[in-house]
Amino acid sequence: MSKVKILWMSNKAQSEINNKTTGGWLNAMAEGLVRSGEIELANISHGIVNKITRQDFGELCQWIVPISKPSPRQINPSNKNVKRITDIIKYYNPDLIHVWGTENIWGLIILRTFLNKPTLLEMQGLKGSIARVFDGGLRPREKLACIGLKEILKHSTIFQEQRRFNQWKFKDEEIIRGNRWITVQTEWVKAQVQAINNQCEIFKNDLLLRDDFYNADPWKDPRNTTIFCSAAYPAPYKGLHVAIRAISILREQFPNVQLRIAGDLQKHGIRQDGYIGWLNREVKRLHLDDHITWLGALTAAQIINEIQRASVMVLPSFIENCSNLMQEGMFLGIPLVVSYVGGLPSLAQDEETALFFPGGDETMCAHQIKRLLVDKLLALHLSHQARALAWDRNNYQKVLQSQIHIYHQVIAEHGKGNFLNA
Repeated sequence: MSKVKILWMSNKAQSEINNKTTGGWLNAMAEGLVRSGEIELANISHGIVNKITRQDFGELCQWIVPISKPSPRQINPSNKNVKRITDIIKYYNPDLIHVWGTENIWGLIILRTFLNKPTLLEMQGLKGSIARVFDGGLRPREKLACIGLKEILKHSTIFQEQRRFNQWKFKDEEIIRGNRWITVQTEWVKAQVQAINNQCEIFKNDLLLRDDFYNADPWKDPRNTTIFCSAAYPAPYKGLHVAIRAISILREQFPNVQLRIAGDLQKHGIRQDGYIGWLNREVKRLHLDDHITWLGALTAAQIINEIQRASVMVLPSFIENCSNLMQEGMFLGIPLVVSYVGGLPSLAQDEETALFFPGGDETMCAHQIKRLLVDKLLALHLSHQARALAWDRNNYQKVLQSQIHIYHQVIAEHGKGNFLNA
């Protein structure tokens, strides 16, 4: 039986470099599909190159396209970019194109190529939804305090970035309306899709985790006051200020409490993001220097180590569709305190597999963390229940075969003429 040729259009190049950035599930899925022997895979992604560069990774064909950020006044892809991508598609001649997310130009380019190829859109984030909470509930004076030299030079203040995210909302909607087949992971994102395009066929699939997590030992309660947190982006909607304020509250009862924050967040000089600079000043103002540790970007193995040494993991974001970190944490069994936002309630049940708090409410966040620190039976209950749920949901073969089945189904339906976007 011949392999099915799939072309990905994603925001992440596949490479041998340890993955320390967002999108770990892409690496895992790419490796799984290639190893299955059923899929021939290629990938197009953005990268720091001067021209389109062929950069294969093992059996995976790969093209890196120069990063091209449209101006605020012109957010459509240029004719030059459309032609570049069209040429690659014609050369590779895939059976199906898999577009990962609406938050970049790939979906727009596909809508403008007019190629007779079935396209599967995979939902990730929605910039329009993020725009509503981009400022993370910060007060006007706090938002102004997040403006540094970098933001001034790059025209990237919270106000400007929030406006850009809001402008992209219409592109989110255009891409969703233009696709017949769409994959979702949570009920929240399914609701967003159906509100825009109720004629599309929706598939549901979960995320593959990185191999390190499948091979790791389960979490064992260290009975300390260490809290683990992570953020992929230095933006207020990720809610790091909520976690830091919660630690300030907890310190009164737990003088040795520690918050360890993963992510490529701390920079030097002009490269420092204004929001992170403001957080650094907040840490000093709250006298939390001895309670906050910035870990930097971590590999999967390093994240596992941090999870194993912590008593609680907190996810304080103001909006998420389907948190990869949350699923990794559940798979290992660390007790979770999670903001009740977006698709996160689809991943866990309050009081059974996680403890939830209203987004932005640092007092309730601190309260839920405290419950886990003082109640060992509750912590162990959440741990066992979360791990059992995740072992079924993120089962390697189950998720991988589901993805392959979706590919075959879309290709078959396209062959019958059941499509809108070709």
